[in-house]
Amino acid sequence: MVLRKTDLNPVTKKFVEEFISASDRNKHLYDQITDYVAGDTDECPAIAEDPRFYSYTVRSEFDKLKKRGEELAFYRAAVLIYKASNRFYDKKNVMDECFLDQIELQGMKDIDDADIRAKDQKALEAMRKTIEHFGHALFAEFLLKAAEDYRVSISRDYSSTFDRAEFLLFISYAYTISPSFLEEAKEKLMPIYYYLITGDTREYIKELHAIAKEVVTMQFSSNNLLTNESLYPLYLKEKKAALREKYYPGEQVKEGSLLNQKHLKRYMELIISLLYFRIHVKGGTSAFLKKEEEIDRELHDTLQIFFDMFPLDIMSEDKRLADLVQMEEPYDLLLGLREHLLSPPTLWEQVKQLALEDVTKSRRALELASIPMVKGFLYKTLAAAGVDLSDFQPSLEGIIQDALRRAKGSTKLASYLDEKAALEDVLEHVHLEDVQLVRQQMILLSFLPVDHRFIARLIPFMCHYKDKSNRRVGHMCFAHAFQDRLTGIIDHYRKDEAVDVQTLFYQILSIKEMHYYYTDVNEEVYRSLVVANPDMSLAQFDKLDTELRVFVMQTLLAAKETLSEELRNQAILLGLADSSKKVSGLAGAAFLQAKDKELYLHVYQTEKKAKVKEMALDAIRSLDDNKEIFQELLTNEKSSKFKTLLQTFIDAEEQGPDASLTHLGNLTDKRKLTRIKWMPLERMPVLRDQDGNELGKEVMEYMLTASIDFPTAPNQLVLDLKPSLQAASAADFTTEVLRTWIDNGAVAKEKWVMPLCVAFGDRRIVDTIGQLIKEWTDHSRGALAADGVRALSFSNDLTALRLIDQIKRTIKNRQVKSAAEEALSMAAANQNISAMELEDRLVTTLGFDASGKQMFDYGDRTFTVKVSNELELEVTNDSTGKAVKNLPAPSAKDDQEKAEQARLTFAQLKKDLKNMVKVQSLRLEESLSKSRYWSTAAWKRLFVENVLMQKFAIGLIWGVYEDGKLIDTFRYMDDGTFNTVDEDEYELADEKLIGLIHPLELDEETLNGWRTQLEDYEITQPFEQLSREAFLPTEEEIKANEVLRLPVESYSPTAFAKMMEKFGWVKGTPLDAGYYYEFYKLYDGMVAELKISGASISYWEGMEDVKLEALAFFPNKDAEYKHFYFKPVDRMKLTDIPTRIFSETVYDVMRAAGK
Repeated sequence: MVLRKTDLNPVTKKFVEEFISASDRNKHLYDQITDYVAGDTDECPAIAEDPRFYSYTVRSEFDKLKKRGEELAFYRAAVLIYKASNRFYDKKNVMDECFLDQIELQGMKDIDDADIRAKDQKALEAMRKTIEHFGHALFAEFLLKAAEDYRVSISRDYSSTFDRAEFLLFISYAYTISPSFLEEAKEKLMPIYYYLITGDTREYIKELHAIAKEVVTMQFSSNNLLTNESLYPLYLKEKKAALREKYYPGEQVKEGSLLNQKHLKRYMELIISLLYFRIHVKGGTSAFLKKEEEIDRELHDTLQIFFDMFPLDIMSEDKRLADLVQMEEPYDLLLGLREHLLSPPTLWEQVKQLALEDVTKSRRALELASIPMVKGFLYKTLAAAGVDLSDFQPSLEGIIQDALRRAKGSTKLASYLDEKAALEDVLEHVHLEDVQLVRQQMILLSFLPVDHRFIARLIPFMCHYKDKSNRRVGHMCFAHAFQDRLTGIIDHYRKDEAVDVQTLFYQILSIKEMHYYYTDVNEEVYRSLVVANPDMSLAQFDKLDTELRVFVMQTLLAAKETLSEELRNQAILLGLADSSKKVSGLAGAAFLQAKDKELYLHVYQTEKKAKVKEMALDAIRSLDDNKEIFQELLTNEKSSKFKTLLQTFIDAEEQGPDASLTHLGNLTDKRKLTRIKWMPLERMPVLRDQDGNELGKEVMEYMLTASIDFPTAPNQLVLDLKPSLQAASAADFTTEVLRTWIDNGAVAKEKWVMPLCVAFGDRRIVDTIGQLIKEWTDHSRGALAADGVRALSFSNDLTALRLIDQIKRTIKNRQVKSAAEEALSMAAANQNISAMELEDRLVTTLGFDASGKQMFDYGDRTFTVKVSNELELEVTNDSTGKAVKNLPAPSAKDDQEKAEQARLTFAQLKKDLKNMVKVQSLRLEESLSKSRYWSTAAWKRLFVENVLMQKFAIGLIWGVYEDGKLIDTFRYMDDGTFNTVDEDEYELADEKLIGLIHPLELDEETLNGWRTQLEDYEITQPFEQLSREAFLPTEEEIKANEVLRLPVESYSPTAFAKMMEKFGWVKGTPLDAGYYYEFYKLYDGMVAELKISGASISYWEGMEDVKLEALAFFPNKDAEYKHFYFKPVDRMKLTDIPTRIFSETVYDVMRAAGK
């Protein structure tokens, strides 16, 4: 049967249509193209190159052909795209899909040789198929273009060393298939590559020797070589002379011959690319080092020469290269220190440990170092460790002076610090503009004691120095370098007449929001600075910008235990008068909570703004003796408006608390009534007092208008009305307020509605806002969703906190998740417990009694519901004793109202149980992953006293821990007793720490024993515990401080991200075009980082799959994700990672990858 065009596979047809649409020059060939792709003819149409054709326009349909296994259509479509493409980039993309993405260079790994050969064969087979469909000539054309592109990329430094080695692998495959391919491209290939692939050993070795001799005997420009920058010049000169004598005795440096740095760098990359290729061919590093072939012996000798000449530059390409050569000096330490110290951020504890691992080695590194930052750090660290440096020159002061004199802009500063120039003489001549350089200089100065003579002169300089560009680089770097001692510096120099401490304090504080990433100062440092110096904070308050005033106000008002009443009141007064609504709002809230008669009277009697005076009267109402105060104020009041207001308050107090509700109309800010015009108050449910009396519209107006300026928390004055209102009427009213706001588009400007409604509402409000949070998160309204989470925290219903906990675990939007964590932390702090303890207390029994049962009443008959060990609801008809699947529809004999209510309650119970099981499973698996422990009492309270959590406890194996070590294991039984692995009764002692065991902690016999016991009792674990796959670091991974077993496949950016987030990972910060390149998982004191090829935070069809690139661990002090930037040198040693954390981290990634 002949395949007709109308019978085309839909995917193939769609590709043809997309191709024709994208290539205007070839649309006249529609019939020929269709026949060719469909296989009706073997003759390829005369496709013309089309400058307006872009391969990405047909990428989606092209990929579908490949994924569906339409081999013939796929390769023929590839030919069409290749021929139509006018740019090599597009042509290469086609070949990537056909075979190039199958070429996988193994790098410096010892991998099973059979595995490497299998991958080689797979790539070769893909290349053969490509040649078969493209034809020899077209493939030869591509190889020639690829060689040209490769040479261009090298000349422009576009190509990495690894890319070069992969290109070598590519042409070696082509040579294997047909030697003629290389002959045709010979002129475009580097000779040494050609000789290596074609097996011309003699010419290949000649090329190696020529490169080595040129590098050793020629002069070269060395400004930017890491080795020359990092090592002491005299040492380098002597070393190079010795190498010339060793390898080329009698050869002199050719005068006038100059090998520029670009050529030198290319030589290094060339040698390393050859090395990578040969390691791949030999099947790993160990096999290569046997040097069984002459070409490998010569290559290794050449690598040694390059390493002896440029050790730091070679290691910067790949630190593992140092393992292939002899290294007699601490070059690895010097490179590590350089990377730590010169590339911020610097993890100081980690670099200190590095320096003190081998003091003798570090002492030698100090002698060789040329970079002042490295030299100064080593000097300070070794001296502090008790190493005798009395014979070492220069001193730390000398190293600092050298650093300052190296930069033109700070030469005069060096003279000033050394008391060889006056302050007024240097201020005009010092220019602290280069952030990187100034950062290093300031950090070096911070190595000195606070009372050192250099610091004593630096502080006055910083007080008077002004940056001409207004970038404030000098002050930013000063604050960054001295951040751990800023408070101490202010305190130390407070009484020094030469130091204007107020100015210095302002200079430091005012740059809080101006820093560059590499001059970051921990926010806690600024907070401590403000708390320690409240007088100066308030003295400089008016000079600060709005965000800083907000920060200072928040910080001072939060320091309740340390801030004096006088300074607190001063802060409140400044805030009330502030032009910023944020600042005045903070001050106003603190003002109302102060309960300070003197403060309130002072504000009322001195303030000119009517709004603030009214606030003072509102505050006085909260005092016990408010009537007497009002009467005294009335006596002296001259304003008729305030006389009327004062008399209203007095009358309200005389008539009793409920009577004050009738006077709220006098307190309503009439100017704000326009803001609530969208609220149809006449159609709202009525408000009632505690006696059930209907209240007027003025109460509604007051509650709403008084809440407008309180978008993040309810107005305390409005909350004061709560005892006077009937709870049910307030709940009905606020439910309608919230509904009206939602119906009007939930405008963010009116988000004050949420905290008000939560504070006065019931479960309806909680459920509605909970649903809105999910919807807003899904529709890019993350900020409003986060505000919704914070609003829920003002509910007195524990359901709200449980919902926040669920949001924290199930919603992945970082803004919303952070708001949930913040709300739970605040709630925990209010109860003086940890966030985890709060989460334990939030676990509900969902109405089940101690026996695990719950009765539903239909009137004449009842139903008993209990939860099975599998956490499913089981229903029994009490009249018949028979089990039923669900509560039945009510019969004629049933009480219809009771039955309907029972069915509604049961439906809600099913939803609540499902959510609870989901959340608690995630919590418990996270507890296993992160080694969480409970005290015996806390464990029993959660897992024994809560009948639902018993079901989890029964299905899991528990351990007793001391100092993080497993001592005993046990299981909780249905009858409330504890069992050992041998099924003996276990006595759980008090004052112990209990946690979920990990399979890695058990020997094989114990692990199998527990598995058998669970099988015998027919217990299915709520999540994989005993059967969970475990991982330990390999020797190669320990050496690299990196997980090297990552899957090599590509993964859907959405599905992979969803799984990672499910396991508790967070996406890295989005960069250009909304792409992120990392996932992070936080542990106590450390963070795991998974680097990926890049994925967009927004999905679109055709988005490229992601590849996994690197997995490592880094030290971390933050309890939550903010923003991370780690350098490879910052990696923690895998031997320092607890085995459980290592295993769980790898397990997460493998599960997400479907392994």
